[in-house]
Amino acid sequence: MNGVSEFDGYAADYDATVQAAIGASGETVEYFARLKAQLARAAAPDALRVLDFGCGVGNVCRALSAEFPRARITGCDPSAESIASAIRRSRPEIDFAVSDDRRIPFADGAFDLVVAACVFHHIDERQRSRWVAEVARVLRPGGRVAFFEHNPLNPLTRRVVRRVPFDAGVVLLNRAYARNLLERAGFTVRGSRYYFFFPRFLSLLRALETLMGWIPLGGQYFVIGERAS
Repeated sequence: MNGVSEFDGYAADYDATVQAAIGASGETVEYFARLKAQLARAAAPDALRVLDFGCGVGNVCRALSAEFPRARITGCDPSAESIASAIRRSRPEIDFAVSDDRRIPFADGAFDLVVAACVFHHIDERQRSRWVAEVARVLRPGGRVAFFEHNPLNPLTRRVVRRVPFDAGVVLLNRAYARNLLERAGFTVRGSRYYFFFPRFLSLLRALETLMGWIPLGGQYFVIGERAS
């Protein structure tokens, strides 16, 4: 993974930095974390062991804990300062671990669901296949990955990314690339769509988003992959 020391430097004010960039959406950092957790639950409602891969300061972990009240939630990240912040801000029922640049620090088949929330655009292109293989390794047979990324086809998303200092210079992944990345690692794609089409002042229209998921204008997208049994 790239930029570990950079993320260490942003751990203390990560939320404020992102919030400043997404303010035009009318939503908060917590809203987007909760939305990802809800989409992940829809993909694997019975998961009891959930990993947030690249969890940062733990926003998605906390949202997952609320959406999966019976599950054990674990977060891992290469930024030690981010993990320290996540531990301070989270309930003790959530586990956290500092990862390294070689492997996810858990046993084969340890999880039912892995969530990767806007992580892979920070991973060097030459290393992405290896990390997807690591995700597959820590999933049980039949387990699922919920792979979230920013949509590079949305001009407002690109503007937001440009405003985030620790996203400087990143190249966003398009949905076809993400699907191919998972399929080449042996995953079967079980679902994929764009989401977050409407800012808060148009939130009454969000009920239409499940019908619009094929339109490549949502702010983000997800791909659900299932590991072979």
